[in-house]
Amino acid sequence: MNEKSNSPDQDHLSSKGSHLNITIPRWAQMVGLPILALLVWFTASALIQVLFIFATSTVIALMINPLVKKLERFKIPRYISVFVVFLSLLALIVAFFIFVIPPTINQLQELVQNLPDYTDTIREHIRDWKYSLESLNLPFDVSAESNRLVDRIETAAVDLGSLLLAYSINLVSALTTLFLMVVITIYMLLDAKRIGRFVRGLFPADRQEDAEEFVQRSERAVTHWVRAQALLSLLIGISSGVGIWFLGAVGIWPQGARYSVFFGAWAGIMEFVPYIGPILAAAPPIVLAFFSSPWISLAVVIVFVFIQQVEGHILVPNIMGQAVGVHPLVVIFAVLAGANIYGISGMLLALPLVALVRELYAFFKPRISLEKWQEGTAMSAAEKSTIPVEDDITK
Repeated sequence: MNEKSNSPDQDHLSSKGSHLNITIPRWAQMVGLPILALLVWFTASALIQVLFIFATSTVIALMINPLVKKLERFKIPRYISVFVVFLSLLALIVAFFIFVIPPTINQLQELVQNLPDYTDTIREHIRDWKYSLESLNLPFDVSAESNRLVDRIETAAVDLGSLLLAYSINLVSALTTLFLMVVITIYMLLDAKRIGRFVRGLFPADRQEDAEEFVQRSERAVTHWVRAQALLSLLIGISSGVGIWFLGAVGIWPQGARYSVFFGAWAGIMEFVPYIGPILAAAPPIVLAFFSSPWISLAVVIVFVFIQQVEGHILVPNIMGQAVGVHPLVVIFAVLAGANIYGISGMLLALPLVALVRELYAFFKPRISLEKWQEGTAMSAAEKSTIPVEDDITK
């Protein structure tokens, strides 16, 4: 009779049904995992900018790689496929900067320049309402408080102009970081097959189907979310800009048509921010419309409520689906953490990373188990009672 003995590696790396099964021993749970967590924490704190650049490059590479593989099916060499995909994306970016960015910046500059006029309009409205408010015998000076409110608005306008100048100065640094991301992404795409062989080499030879599933899940998590979110943001941005332009075209809010491109671009960007994004998108046009008339502001509210209803009942179910598929609190935490770590860029990177982590968790959950602490630990009281106790006096 031939006996088959299992090696220690096979004890912790064995088959469980049709999946790979990795059992983490008790000593690793007690010592290894805490040390690993501390090591990851200190490394991430020290190399936060480098990790951000590589994480963003990885997300972009995972998003572009399916397009490159489709071109390879037509017998096109990989380096040419990468070049064609990047050239197409560059054409889209250039078109965006030509047709969207200039009018957006011009309208934003015009808006900032006209803010003093809007504050004058507020003063006129306050003078009209002054006698009505004073008749209410409010416990504060209406004139002083209203003047203080207008002064704050004017200060905010000046601060907004300074903020735009600061962002313009930081544009050079942002372009440098973007160039590094593009270079790293290209290297990742060109060496994708070598990286794939490295990942597959981490799995046993008889579990290569698990390695292939690991790679496919990683690509699918990022590409599904990015494509869905980009399409949704594009539709919301266009619909918001068209809605504000329509209010100006029919004569309800003539000034709004002058800023429709800016408000549309703002709504599209805010769509990347979950849950509070629609509120942030609607706030500037509603406030600006209120300077003209409360009724015009109400019309803007109706437009954005209609857009959000269409988004919630038609666009999101059909476009987003389960692109992220995690609890809303997890999404909010990830977005806030991303903003705290790396500002707006961190917020944008948080959601695809959450989708990626969700897919990787679903992959490893049935394959990783913890060795139970109940086995081989301290003896129970019943076991202790069966052990004979010798009386030391008789010795």
